[in-house]
Amino acid sequence: MKTITINSFATGIVATVLLFGSCKKGETGPAGPAGTDGVNGVVSTSTDGFIKGNVIGIRKDGTAFNEPFNYQNYSNGPSGTLDSNNVASYDFTITRGGSDIFGSDFARVIINVTSKTASSGNINLNGFSFTKSLGTNKKFKFAINSSPTTTISGLVYNTSTGLYTGNYSFSIPGFQNSTGNTATISGSFQATITQIYNKVFNPGTPEKISKN
Repeated sequence: MKTITINSFATGIVATVLLFGSCKKGETGPAGPAGTDGVNGVVSTSTDGFIKGNVIGIRKDGTAFNEPFNYQNYSNGPSGTLDSNNVASYDFTITRGGSDIFGSDFARVIINVTSKTASSGNINLNGFSFTKSLGTNKKFKFAINSSPTTTISGLVYNTSTGLYTGNYSFSIPGFQNSTGNTATISGSFQATITQIYNKVFNPGTPEKISKN
């Protein structure tokens, strides 16, 4: 009886191996039709306010230039912001780009004042780039490689409407810009400001909200 059981079991294994071994994988079918194109992404831009003016200087080839710019576009945030560093230091920040929000043309200014309505303070050019086509396969580009700071006066901040305006003028040494020659960037800015409110946590006291 034991011999018959073992032989039957062995026979079953052989039959199973032969069955699966004789099966062949089918051929890959043809590719299905291509899916429809997805919806293009959209970057929302706004045009409240501006940073505009003229950039004046001498190109590396010795050619003088005086180019106007008017940057109005911004995205992913408010028109401008006001934040406090402490009770006697406030920063207004405004950033604007050219007509192509993905292009390299842009300007960013940060104005530091001792009070929100101060008419004078310090202004920092936190970034600036300007490009212009000079014809087929020719382009002029001006950019700064530092963040120059100078004094500013004539600032006006309307606390009711949030409108903030001012005029600026920067003298940029040659080693701080792409031309290698002294350049001037001057003009004006305007933006509707959004105040930033920060939470302050004091150990052992209830949570408080610090208002700028």
